[in-house]
Amino acid sequence: MSTRVLIDGRWDGDTGIGKLYREVMARIPSDVSPAFIGSRMGLGNLFSPLMLAREIGRMPAHVFYSPSFMPPLHSRIPYVFTIHDLMHLFYYTPMHRIYYKTVIARLANRAKQVITVSEYSKRQLIDLLGIDEPRITVIYNGVDETYRRNTSAYPSERPYFFYIGNRRKNKNVPAMLKAFARASIPQEFMFWLSGNADSELTALITQLGIEKRVRFLGFLPESELPAYYKGAHATLFVSLMEGFGIPVIESMASGTPVLTSTAGPLPEVAGGAALCVDPNSIDAIAHGVEVLVYDRVQYEELKQQGTQRAALYSWEKTANQTWNVILK
Repeated sequence: MSTRVLIDGRWDGDTGIGKLYREVMARIPSDVSPAFIGSRMGLGNLFSPLMLAREIGRMPAHVFYSPSFMPPLHSRIPYVFTIHDLMHLFYYTPMHRIYYKTVIARLANRAKQVITVSEYSKRQLIDLLGIDEPRITVIYNGVDETYRRNTSAYPSERPYFFYIGNRRKNKNVPAMLKAFARASIPQEFMFWLSGNADSELTALITQLGIEKRVRFLGFLPESELPAYYKGAHATLFVSLMEGFGIPVIESMASGTPVLTSTAGPLPEVAGGAALCVDPNSIDAIAHGVEVLVYDRVQYEELKQQGTQRAALYSWEKTANQTWNVILK
């Protein structure tokens, strides 16, 4: 007999969570009969737990699964959901903090299992939300085989450092720009960032005098990312906090060294195969940039070590472990 799994498919979008969702859905076991909630309620809607409870109440299923942080308010069946990080406690509004510490924390302790994406995030769930440790399973994110197989580099006349991600405060983009400007490296080096320019960053770039050395790439479809990673001299991903940090392993899988952070789970994910620096120190980030330009021995070692480290991550492994948790 097949297991009927009710799934919150609203998370299918062009985000890290959407990527996880699609990879897990692409590997649905043969003995699973999937069903999907019908509501299109916005992902951040505070009434999502109530809506999910109603959907579970009206649809026959054995277990409910969500790839992200919204659990049902109550449920007649076991439920599994993923909390990727606790960014809401640090970089959002006081209301977000209250919501997480009251509603999400309480509902998490009723779940069959809570999945998270790093040991660092697991420790935060225990310490900051009070979730029972046996209820938490760590499942690392994966990296697409496309990054390993790709041999095409984005054509550029000048060497560039690459940043892919959003502009939220935890991403530390202003600090990376300041460090890039401060680093004693040849002026031919560029800093390329995904997304469009905004007034705040434009003003900072002008103040730093690096207008001709920074390029905004706009929206980058996932199909183009392997070439941008491959063409980069190195990837800069010096965040203040992450749940995991997928660009670290995507870059390493592409054979491109990474300058990342000593904060959060990033050293855990990198496993010694990336250059980690203090994200709160502009000088430390700038020195890291200089190392990647001038220390050819370490640069080549990071390329080799990164490729080996990235080989430990796969979406196949992530999906299989996720379904094992859902179905056990």
